[in-house]
Amino acid sequence: MKKVNLIVSLLIVLFLLTDCAKKQYIIKSADGYLVEMNNRYDNNADLETISIVETFKNKLNDEMNEIIGEAAQTLTKSGTQSLLACFTADAMKEYISGTYGTADFAVINNGGHRTILNQGPITISNLFEIYVFENRMVLLELPGKAVKQLFDAFAQKTSMEGFSKDIKLVIRNKQVESLIIGGNPLNENATYKVVTVDYLAEGNDGMDALAQATGYIDLDITIRNMMIQHIRNLTAENKKIYATPDERIEIKE
Repeated sequence: MKKVNLIVSLLIVLFLLTDCAKKQYIIKSADGYLVEMNNRYDNNADLETISIVETFKNKLNDEMNEIIGEAAQTLTKSGTQSLLACFTADAMKEYISGTYGTADFAVINNGGHRTILNQGPITISNLFEIYVFENRMVLLELPGKAVKQLFDAFAQKTSMEGFSKDIKLVIRNKQVESLIIGGNPLNENATYKVVTVDYLAEGNDGMDALAQATGYIDLDITIRNMMIQHIRNLTAENKKIYATPDERIEIKE
């Protein structure tokens, strides 16, 4: 008997939930008010909570202020060839060497850098300020035709995106005049290994050609953590951080 009552009760609940799901509700009015956040709340601050916050805050400050390297120059994020984007793209390509073989090139959007890297000591905090998003690095297998579409789209932009030094791109009148990858002209029938971030691999920021990838490997690391590791490695080799303009981009009138 108890079992029957339980089944009946469950059926009633199921009926009520289904009936509610069918109904359409309309908000007729809504009331609200502003609460100004000012120092009046400080008068009744919870001392125990403040103590806990300060403990974590001090620990976090120590970690964020750790100096992990030194920039020999300011790496800007503007111009036809952004020094910061070039530095980042080169580091991205270098990262996978050995573990996943050799990539043909790396690509990153300038918008992925939220500020510049100033000359002088480099802290963990600096890298959090530059690479603010939790973008994960990925390795794509991209058909040659999609690679062509990618660089055709670059040629149309007023500001160039960042890609590694294996690329030699010549643009004339907003058209790709030539594209050399790893010392060889683009082969539209080949498949290229491309390092980028998951956000761009989805085709965002005008890079819809990347969404045509036939292979996708999540490298299980954010671009920020990779760059922190990269700068630590260079520092361990007594190298300062710098980037110089090269011939990866040439724009002709």
